[in-house]
Amino acid sequence: MLFSAYRTDQYADPDGFLTSLGAVLEQYPNEVIVYVADPRTGVQRGQKFPPTIAEIVAACDGRVSELRRQDRFRNWGKPDEEAPLLDGPREKRMTLEEMKARYGENWGMTSLNEPDRPAKRAPTKEELVAHYRDYDLEFRPKESA
Repeated sequence: MLFSAYRTDQYADPDGFLTSLGAVLEQYPNEVIVYVADPRTGVQRGQKFPPTIAEIVAACDGRVSELRRQDRFRNWGKPDEEAPLLDGPREKRMTLEEMKARYGENWGMTSLNEPDRPAKRAPTKEELVAHYRDYDLEFRPKESA
């Protein structure tokens, strides 16, 4: 439906575009594909010229997001056994003891009870000029107004 909505002379390579479009659309559920390809609801309502693959992907992703949002609202307030839950992370996470063993008691940060390190002073203009000269770097002081 989507491909037939535009003239074939508007595509540089109609067969290549159709192949690419098929590869992209096969990632989405049929419900999403029908919605995006329908001239009443899909990309044809907002595109004067043939849409690019990126525009079609954006439309499909937008429809998937909308369907997920509708599912969340549909299940709002239902008991946990009726509402589908999101999967939790599947990777094993470190325990608190493992993290302390790896990073130390203070996670590598200094404690508030430890004495502060002496502050380093900023170099003067003359020290900066000498540094740039010694390392053969270009130094142009800002002209004062």
